[in-house]
Amino acid sequence: MLGVGLGLAAPAAWAQSTTPYAWKNVQIQGGGLVSGVVFHPARKNLVYARTDVGGVYRWVPATQTWLALNDDLGRDDAQLTGVLSLALDYNNADRIYLAAGQYLQSWGRNAAILRSSNRGASWSRTELPFRLGGNADGRGAGERLVVDPNLGSVLFLGTNENGLWKSADSGVTWSQVNAFAPSSVTFVLFHRTSGSVGSATPTLYAGVNAASGPTLYRSTNGGTTWAAVPGAPTGLIPNHADFDKAGTLYLSYANALGPNGMTSGQLWKLVPSSSTWTAISPRQPSSADTFGYGAVAVIPSLAGTLYAATNNRWAMGDELWRSTNGGSSWTLVNAIDSYSAPSAPWSLQPGGSANFRPHWIVDVDIDPFNRNNVTFVTGAGLWMSADAFGTSVNWNFSNAGLEETVPLELASPPSGAPLLTALGDIGGFRHDDLDSSPPISSYFNPTGSTNTSIAFAEWWPPTVVRANWSDNRGAYSSDGGSSWVPFPSHPATAASNGPGAITVTADGQKLVWIPDNSAAYYSTDMGASWRPSSGSPTGWFRPVADRGSASKVYIYDSNAGRIYRSLDGGANFTAAASVPGGGGRLHAVPGYEGHLWLPAGTSGLRRSTDSGTSFSGLQGVEAAWAIGFGKAAAAAPYPALYLWGKVGGVEGIYRSSDTGTSWTRINTDTQRWGWINDISGDPRTYGRVYIATGGRGVLYGTPKP
Repeated sequence: MLGVGLGLAAPAAWAQSTTPYAWKNVQIQGGGLVSGVVFHPARKNLVYARTDVGGVYRWVPATQTWLALNDDLGRDDAQLTGVLSLALDYNNADRIYLAAGQYLQSWGRNAAILRSSNRGASWSRTELPFRLGGNADGRGAGERLVVDPNLGSVLFLGTNENGLWKSADSGVTWSQVNAFAPSSVTFVLFHRTSGSVGSATPTLYAGVNAASGPTLYRSTNGGTTWAAVPGAPTGLIPNHADFDKAGTLYLSYANALGPNGMTSGQLWKLVPSSSTWTAISPRQPSSADTFGYGAVAVIPSLAGTLYAATNNRWAMGDELWRSTNGGSSWTLVNAIDSYSAPSAPWSLQPGGSANFRPHWIVDVDIDPFNRNNVTFVTGAGLWMSADAFGTSVNWNFSNAGLEETVPLELASPPSGAPLLTALGDIGGFRHDDLDSSPPISSYFNPTGSTNTSIAFAEWWPPTVVRANWSDNRGAYSSDGGSSWVPFPSHPATAASNGPGAITVTADGQKLVWIPDNSAAYYSTDMGASWRPSSGSPTGWFRPVADRGSASKVYIYDSNAGRIYRSLDGGANFTAAASVPGGGGRLHAVPGYEGHLWLPAGTSGLRRSTDSGTSFSGLQGVEAAWAIGFGKAAAAAPYPALYLWGKVGGVEGIYRSSDTGTSWTRINTDTQRWGWINDISGDPRTYGRVYIATGGRGVLYGTPKP
């Protein structure tokens, strides 16, 4: 019950300064869909990877790592971290273009073209009048954005829903190509050798997403007019295409955009000079073995040398195939390959290297300078080989620096591992060493797919609970996250609606669970049984255990703008203070009974010292989106505060060591990382803070010496 009477009046936040911080990723490596890889066609070792939620990366050959290029995007531009397509200039290796935009829904941000003349070190921007689906179905297709390889000022962009667009001034301005009728484009491809340097390339192709009718179009006058390619397959959608040295066009097809939904597909090749089409699929889908072909890649310096991959082949596992004779015969690479991930052992689970099969192969790429260097992508990262055409093929999980997990909640307990993470898609980890990807023993088991929530008991940190999408919808640990026991039962709404969020009281004796769009439930027997809480609001809310009392639990109803309070461990809730709606996550202060902080969005930062009976605002904080607590500064009575918000008109990450009286910014304009899901200080190390991003993994910052 420390400090119950401290600071009853809200301090005035008036001072703002800057403290230099060193930022690094908490090492996991990979963890999300890498939707495409692009090798520069004329500059050796220049490679980029695009992702659906984490921006773009450039390969650094000297260190064999990836460098993130979009960390400068802030909150308002967070959806630009979903990159639908990436284009390079054949004749200028320093130029790179991104077609950025994450969602197609009405609430999505309009897309933008990001342009760089220094390989992504800095960017210029052109806003577009439509949305793009960098995290929508079809995000692995492409490339949709292309630079004319003979005239670098000309670019084309195929969109998800708004047809074909062209720029004649290096991506600065754009206009729609009205002669191109289809609305949904899967790729645009120039036939470079049909033209000459200095003039617009006359021949280019475009793949189309259409339920019926033509799905492949061609222009022979630089994109002025278009016509369907005769003899092309029907009833399938092309997702990738590539020319070999002989001018033969290879295409992969499926019956859906993918990565989900593909159940049928084919590989084809076209000899344009004779309009000859040939089916070259190494394996045909069937009712018992459904899949599409998700990718095809050709080395342009050779004739008929290619790689192809299935996608969404859940029953058997996706396959990689290679051919050196234009698809007349094939080698099943899976039969001769092996997988290694020494720096990220989690990536080979379940089953380990001997039983590993990749999934969601929506792109394969061959190094134009060395056919043995092949990269393919998956839903959890990318794999590289340096002997892809050898008698045996070795794949390495090469994701150092490419951190694309979506952490949904962080927990930094006062003892045990410094950090526990609940992650989208891949589960979560106990992080004993922040600078190494955790060993298998620290990978949550069972993983539970997406883990939506994690919490520890303040007075007994070995007790940890988490909610997830497993059949049990959650699990508990009695040893700080080293081992886990699935809950014996769960609320019915957790099964029907989704896992939602869970917490545990400070003494570790009571659990409170709010499944998705549900009222609260509580358990006094570690999940053996659950009872509905009386008086709880219904919605997508999060229970918050008081960190200075074993009996108090809170709920922030962000829809109604109301705090609910329980004095009996979650059995009964009653309405307390009225607060702004639409805010972020309510947090309780460790060691201070009744102390609550609410980041209330544009209504600023609110604080309660009376268990939610009343809240007062802090002056000077114009906006607050996330709040967390860490070890107090020397001689300070109150934990350090960490804020994602706006102070003095500047969006940033801030620290306060004096209960919010003054704030110091601890990030820079190049360290904003888009969206932030959660923030937590470290209770054992003053100044250390953890940030859960919307697609750049977990970052941690420490003051520079």
